[in-house]
Amino acid sequence: MSGTTEIRSDVFWLGARHFDLKIFDELFPTRNGTTYNAYLIRGEEKTALIDTVKAPFTREYLQNVERLAGDRGVDYVVVNHTEPDHSGALDKVLERYPQATVVCTRPGENFLRQIFNHPMKTHIVSEGEEIDLGGRTLKFFLAPYLHWPDTMFTWLPEEKLLFSCDAFGAHFCSETLFDDETPDFSGEFTFYFDSIMRPFKEKVREAVAKVENLSIDMILPSHGPLIRRDVQAKIDAYRRLSAAPQDTGRKRALLLTLSPHGNTRDMAHYVREGLESQGVEVEERAIITVENQELRDLIESTDALIMATPTINRDAPPPVWQALSLLTTVAPRGKLGAVFGSFGWSGEAVKMVEERLAGLKYNLPVPGIHFRFKPTEDDQIACREFGRKVGQALQG
Repeated sequence: MSGTTEIRSDVFWLGARHFDLKIFDELFPTRNGTTYNAYLIRGEEKTALIDTVKAPFTREYLQNVERLAGDRGVDYVVVNHTEPDHSGALDKVLERYPQATVVCTRPGENFLRQIFNHPMKTHIVSEGEEIDLGGRTLKFFLAPYLHWPDTMFTWLPEEKLLFSCDAFGAHFCSETLFDDETPDFSGEFTFYFDSIMRPFKEKVREAVAKVENLSIDMILPSHGPLIRRDVQAKIDAYRRLSAAPQDTGRKRALLLTLSPHGNTRDMAHYVREGLESQGVEVEERAIITVENQELRDLIESTDALIMATPTINRDAPPPVWQALSLLTTVAPRGKLGAVFGSFGWSGEAVKMVEERLAGLKYNLPVPGIHFRFKPTEDDQIACREFGRKVGQALQG
């Protein structure tokens, strides 16, 4: 379902509503569907599109472009981000308007040529560059890794509109377009940040710094409601959500345990003693008791992640892998990892989890250990030594 709405004089939304979408990109659940927000701006001399829509919505989108652009046609297609939910209709737009110039970042141009594999007229913008449409100015701010290397923001200063790409967005679709006309979507706003932006908090902080002092009446993201009720609140939310973890002055380790029969948790007791002997503050949690949001916060705010896993059916159990899947949503820079556990028939899990942590760029200073069934006195000593060595490495 698509349509058009005039946001300002000669500034239009012409995106698409996807009410029945249940999982975005087969990755993220969307309880309320999503929108693919695209825009058209008519200046006195030239017309620009800001992004397009996902490919299945191309026909209606192109009809709306043709109706709004009229005989003047389209001069520029601004591609704030090249992912297919933004650029899915681009090839058809360029077929209809071959004279149009694609405006994008340098990584964006590289991606577009590989996605579409045919020549196109492009203009690579630099930080702060402007394009004059005649009485309307497009100004560009590079925002790499929000959430791809190609991302940029587009600002229309005359109308105080910020086209923010994926930033400040949410997977939320309703019959109405603006945030002051829709039901509360704050949960989807935060979930979207955690799913998409959270791994790039440092880049989010850099991007927010570029726009927080601009004069902005509306933020027009690529997904979800258009923001006009309290623009500053959304900017403040991104500043808060992307804040760097507070430095407590002490090294901290997160000790995550899964222990069906208590043996792995027994090992954790002695590992913890070894860690604490080196002055490390230990946050110990059973994996099955921690919600995803809290677990992400703990992973992010601690200096080391220590996984305690049993081996079941020659593998680490599903809750361990589920916890590890959250690591892609946080930045592991400078963090240590370590793995230990118990086993009965076989002991593959520790090695498997070590490989996963190493693949995610965790530094593993101490080889993993595992013992069969309940730890003996010698095993207890080995666990303390394991924790002590990890603590030493953490203290540097």
